[in-house]
Amino acid sequence: MIDLITSQNANQHSRLLSEMFRLRHRIFKEQLGWNVEGTNGEERDQFDRPDTAYLIVSDETNRVIGAWRLLPTTRPYMASSVFRQLFGDTEPPSAAGIWECSRFVVDPPERHASATGIDLATASLLVGITEFAVAYNVREIISVETPAVARLHARARGRRPVWRSSVQSLGDTRALVARYDIDGELLASLREKYCTQAPIIRQMALWDQAAAA
Repeated sequence: MIDLITSQNANQHSRLLSEMFRLRHRIFKEQLGWNVEGTNGEERDQFDRPDTAYLIVSDETNRVIGAWRLLPTTRPYMASSVFRQLFGDTEPPSAAGIWECSRFVVDPPERHASATGIDLATASLLVGITEFAVAYNVREIISVETPAVARLHARARGRRPVWRSSVQSLGDTRALVARYDIDGELLASLREKYCTQAPIIRQMALWDQAAAA
């Protein structure tokens, strides 16, 4: 199962959040060597704020094995500020129906492939983010990705992005920004493709977005 964690239920899931931040630190800072902030073994930045949502997937022992961060584009978000150059002359989107997903992380030891070749944690998060989007009337998600992750994302969804930038160098990394459409038909196809239960997210209807902002 996947937990949707927001400011309204964060106190109930402090352990999951702490594990997620430690996983981010271990993968992004220690293994990949990204220039990110680390405090007490946890990685956080200015986009981990009250209106942020997190999708956290746990294994059968309740250990965190993957996560995705979600931000509304109606306020500053990573792609629109830190990586603004990826858009070139295109204005970064700002709309209630478009959200950014960032800080995608999966624990490498847990990359057990499904029948489709996509690891189970990634498949669960992909279904989860689509389920979240359909529930909250989000019609698009936007993401800054390496070319390899972009190819994986498109293959796992079975759809190409509706828009993508050119690939550019960001320090030692090459990246692009892409926009992906979301609808109920996609959710149904992903549930069938990855044989996931419905719903995959617990406590879907708990979030008051206005109170979180």
